[in-house]
Amino acid sequence: MQFRTHLRCLKCKHVEFELIELPEKGKLLTFTILKAPPMEFRDKPSYALGIVEFPNGIKALGQLSREENLEIGMEVEVRHEKICNDLNGQEIYTHVFYPL
Repeated sequence: MQFRTHLRCLKCKHVEFELIELPEKGKLLTFTILKAPPMEFRDKPSYALGIVEFPNGIKALGQLSREENLEIGMEVEVRHEKICNDLNGQEIYTHVFYPL
């Protein structure tokens, strides 16, 4: 599973955190298309990653569900789903953004 918690805040070194749920929709701030994916994605010739900002100010990195017709500022819906198996065969889950 990705997006594991840190043992401590990298800035203030505090060790307790408040969990915050992401809203269902946000705005695409930027994106890139990876043409040389890591080994875990060997079945895909490429895929898109994006940074989305949510109404509460949180920004999150995640895969985009498609590579075509992406535009900065477009509204996306976030889903938490399996994106691959790691090199040890464990399932990896993360945020996937679906353009609306």
